[in-house]
Amino acid sequence: MGNLLERAAHCLNEPVVRSTDTGTDWRHLATAHSLPAGDGLPIAIDSPDPLAYAAQAIAALVAGRSILLCNPHWTRAERAAAEALRQAPATGGNSATAPRILIATGGSSGSLRFATHSSETLEAAALAYRDFRGGASLNSLCLLPLYHIGGFQQLIRALATGGQLLLGDWHAVVAGRLPEAVPADGRWTIPLVPAQLQRLLGDSSACSWLRGFSSILLGGAPAAATLLEEARGKRLPVSISYGASEFGAALAVQPPGEFLDGETGLHPLPHASIRLLDLEPAKPLPPGALGRIEVCATSLFHGYWPHERTPGPFRTEDLGCFDSKGRLHVVGRADNAINTGGEKVHPAEIEAALRATGAFSEVFVLGLPAPRWGECVTVLFPAVDAPDLAAVERSLRATLSPHKLPRRWMPVAAWPHTTAGKTDRAALRALASSG
Repeated sequence: MGNLLERAAHCLNEPVVRSTDTGTDWRHLATAHSLPAGDGLPIAIDSPDPLAYAAQAIAALVAGRSILLCNPHWTRAERAAAEALRQAPATGGNSATAPRILIATGGSSGSLRFATHSSETLEAAALAYRDFRGGASLNSLCLLPLYHIGGFQQLIRALATGGQLLLGDWHAVVAGRLPEAVPADGRWTIPLVPAQLQRLLGDSSACSWLRGFSSILLGGAPAAATLLEEARGKRLPVSISYGASEFGAALAVQPPGEFLDGETGLHPLPHASIRLLDLEPAKPLPPGALGRIEVCATSLFHGYWPHERTPGPFRTEDLGCFDSKGRLHVVGRADNAINTGGEKVHPAEIEAALRATGAFSEVFVLGLPAPRWGECVTVLFPAVDAPDLAAVERSLRATLSPHKLPRRWMPVAAWPHTTAGKTDRAALRALASSG
């Protein structure tokens, strides 16, 4: 391990990353890209072209520059927040000369944050997944954005293991134009989020095409039981995963064979150890008991930019349990974050945007189970407010990214309050779950 950037430098001159649409590879983009002058700050990678995005990111790392993975579709406010973080002075170990990779994550605060990785942490995750898969090179068709860990790590896996990466167009796939460049030899992986898998399940041609992959690495959001049952019935080689930006993507995975056999539970990858802690106090729990997931792994992030985290285990906000065979079952969140279509959304941010419209006297946002999205962003409000929801939605589109927009509205006839006069959020949650 530790030779990722050396291999990446060689791969920039090889056709290992290609576009399924044009058939072109990244070599001309990597050589033509001119890096900004070295000012000590991470380079913002924001090309809307995935092939150029990949080439520019790796060329910068090979040149010894840190990079910040930007979403080309951020709102103006999100871009401003990202730029402020990019220019923030690094502290602690993050001031080292080794290049860093800054990957956006909402974390538990609701505000934009960047999990800081190095080539070593992402390489550790890639090699662990390779070893879990049997040691062969990792070839992948990427239909996920490269500015997310689920997309960018596919690039790292190809470079670290001598594999290939095909960058596909999700909209073309949905329209039925399935990439012919993917060899139907059972040696390729296609990572998807549940919303994408749900979209493809109703298309027999797409299902036949998906069966040609060695695994459909499914992650990014909780998958509904009905979705998994339908995929199993169609004999799709789904490989459920548990991961995060802070881990360098997948940390625990279910082999497709176990999924097809109707088994449940995930296996921690060989570079990681997981234990469950009682919520209060934080102490280890026996098998079968529900607790907060704590992770030790060589792929753990260095901290949230520009700060360095204290070395050691990382305590997540995820809840899980181990079964009698030592397999991990992830069952929910200890905080209120919503996972919708592979994106993490925080109610506090959406509630603030709703209040700013002036259309609501009270508001409560939560995630409710949805077959396609994992969870959908749901808004509860007093029915007496009678807001113009069309006008509210127009206002929200100017301040929130599309994945943060509410998909379900629930007027409440009698708004519940606690004895202290505050909104009774527990009562609202129960009301939403029963409705």
